[in-house]
Amino acid sequence: MLNYLLEKLGIKSPDDLRPEELKTYQAWAYVLAKPEVSIDDLKKLLPKELERANAELRKFENSAKKDAFYKAYTELCEHITKIIIAPAKERETLKAFLKQKYGIE
Repeated sequence: MLNYLLEKLGIKSPDDLRPEELKTYQAWAYVLAKPEVSIDDLKKLLPKELERANAELRKFENSAKKDAFYKAYTELCEHITKIIIAPAKERETLKAFLKQKYGIE
Protein backbone atom coordinates (compact mmCIF):
# COMPACT_ATOMS: atom_id res chain seq x y z
CA MET A 1 0.00 0.00 0.00
CA LEU A 2 2.70 2.47 0.97
CA ASN A 3 4.89 1.45 -1.94
CA TYR A 4 1.96 2.17 -4.27
CA LEU A 5 1.58 5.59 -2.66
CA LEU A 6 5.28 6.35 -3.13
CA GLU A 7 5.08 5.18 -6.73
CA LYS A 8 2.05 7.39 -7.33
CA LEU A 9 4.01 10.33 -5.96
CA GLY A 10 6.97 9.53 -8.20
CA ILE A 11 9.21 8.44 -5.34
CA LYS A 12 11.30 5.34 -6.03
CA SER A 13 12.29 4.46 -2.47
CA PRO A 14 11.57 5.52 1.10
CA ASP A 15 15.24 6.56 1.21
CA ASP A 16 14.30 9.43 -1.14
CA LEU A 17 11.99 10.96 1.47
CA ARG A 18 12.93 13.92 3.63
CA PRO A 19 13.61 13.03 7.30
CA GLU A 20 10.17 14.12 8.54
CA GLU A 21 8.47 12.28 5.65
CA LEU A 22 10.52 9.17 6.36
CA LYS A 23 9.48 9.32 10.01
CA THR A 24 5.81 9.44 8.97
CA TYR A 25 6.36 6.65 6.43
CA GLN A 26 7.95 4.44 9.10
CA ALA A 27 5.10 5.14 11.54
CA TRP A 28 2.53 4.22 8.90
CA ALA A 29 4.48 1.09 7.93
CA TYR A 30 4.56 0.05 11.59
CA VAL A 31 0.79 0.46 11.93
CA LEU A 32 0.09 -1.44 8.72
CA ALA A 33 2.39 -4.31 9.73
CA LYS A 34 0.86 -4.86 13.19
CA PRO A 35 -0.66 -8.30 13.58
CA GLU A 36 -4.24 -8.77 14.69
CA VAL A 37 -4.85 -9.40 18.37
CA SER A 38 -5.32 -13.12 18.90
CA ILE A 39 -7.20 -15.13 21.50
CA ASP A 40 -3.82 -16.24 22.86
CA ASP A 41 -2.83 -12.58 23.27
CA LEU A 42 -6.02 -12.01 25.28
CA LYS A 43 -5.37 -15.12 27.38
CA LYS A 44 -2.04 -13.58 28.37
CA LEU A 45 -3.32 -10.03 28.86
CA LEU A 46 -6.57 -10.58 30.76
CA PRO A 47 -5.11 -12.23 33.89
CA LYS A 48 -2.62 -9.37 34.21
CA GLU A 49 -5.37 -6.79 33.80
CA LEU A 50 -7.58 -8.60 36.29
CA GLU A 51 -4.73 -8.66 38.81
CA ARG A 52 -4.10 -4.94 38.25
CA ALA A 53 -7.80 -4.10 38.66
CA ASN A 54 -8.02 -6.12 41.89
CA ALA A 55 -4.92 -4.33 43.21
CA GLU A 56 -6.58 -0.99 42.47
CA LEU A 57 -9.74 -2.12 44.26
CA ARG A 58 -7.76 -2.85 47.44
CA LYS A 59 -6.62 0.77 47.73
CA PHE A 60 -8.43 2.55 50.54
CA GLU A 61 -7.89 6.02 49.08
CA ASN A 62 -10.04 5.30 46.00
CA SER A 63 -12.83 7.71 45.26
CA ALA A 64 -16.31 6.24 44.80
CA LYS A 65 -16.02 6.86 41.06
CA LYS A 66 -12.65 5.10 40.79
CA ASP A 67 -13.88 2.21 42.91
CA ALA A 68 -16.97 1.78 40.72
CA PHE A 69 -14.81 1.86 37.58
CA TYR A 70 -12.47 -0.88 38.82
CA LYS A 71 -15.37 -3.02 40.03
CA ALA A 72 -16.89 -2.82 36.54
CA TYR A 73 -13.48 -3.39 34.90
CA THR A 74 -12.87 -6.45 37.07
CA GLU A 75 -16.26 -7.88 36.11
CA LEU A 76 -15.55 -7.22 32.44
CA CYS A 77 -12.13 -8.93 32.56
CA GLU A 78 -13.62 -11.93 34.36
CA HIS A 79 -16.51 -12.18 31.89
CA ILE A 80 -14.29 -11.99 28.80
CA THR A 81 -11.92 -14.56 30.31
CA LYS A 82 -14.82 -16.96 30.92
CA ILE A 83 -16.02 -16.55 27.33
CA ILE A 84 -12.53 -17.21 25.95
CA ILE A 85 -11.78 -20.29 28.04
CA ALA A 86 -15.28 -21.82 27.88
CA PRO A 87 -14.69 -23.92 24.73
CA ALA A 88 -11.54 -25.51 26.16
CA LYS A 89 -13.28 -26.26 29.47
CA GLU A 90 -16.24 -27.80 27.64
CA ARG A 91 -13.89 -29.99 25.58
CA GLU A 92 -12.04 -31.17 28.67
CA THR A 93 -15.30 -31.95 30.47
CA LEU A 94 -16.61 -33.93 27.50
CA LYS A 95 -13.31 -35.80 27.11
CA ALA A 96 -13.34 -36.71 30.81
CA PHE A 97 -16.94 -37.94 30.52
CA LEU A 98 -16.21 -40.03 27.41
CA LYS A 99 -13.09 -41.48 29.00
CA GLN A 100 -14.95 -42.42 32.18
CA LYS A 101 -18.13 -43.72 30.52
CA TYR A 102 -16.71 -45.40 27.43
CA GLY A 103 -12.97 -45.67 27.98
CA ILE A 104 -12.37 -43.36 24.99
CA GLU A 105 -9.27 -41.22 25.02
